[in-house]
Amino acid sequence: MILPALVLWLGVACALAACTFWPASGAGGMAELRPPARPVSGSWFGRWFGRGDSAWQELDQQRRQTDCHLEALVLQGAELCLPAHVVAARERQRRIVRALYGGLPLDAANDLIILRERLAEMQRRLDYIQANGACVTPAMAGAAVRGGG
Repeated sequence: MILPALVLWLGVACALAACTFWPASGAGGMAELRPPARPVSGSWFGRWFGRGDSAWQELDQQRRQTDCHLEALVLQGAELCLPAHVVAARERQRRIVRALYGGLPLDAANDLIILRERLAEMQRRLDYIQANGACVTPAMAGAAVRGGG
């Protein structure tokens, strides 16, 4: 008699505590926190491209290059001058990682092309904005104070 009542009580307590086994909406999941290992040579990816891991490695290398380009833009002040563009680029980076690790190489390649174009546009806009003094980053302000003093 006590065991069924205890099980019922635990069930009600869990239901009222709103226990879930899925992440909150928009919070991603385990793949967002830790991407899986790269696809193995015998996967469909290798058969599709006929080159095994070399195509995956090339896409991953291009992804890393775009990551470095975005971080260089952030260091130049893009996060302060063009915050929405930086957020959109980071979302695109996450999408590329998901496509790459999810076995969707063509989607990853298309997103890489789009991201490279957007980063180039962001570089042009940042250069224009900073050249016209429309956005002054702390580094630029420090250089003006040192140069003007």
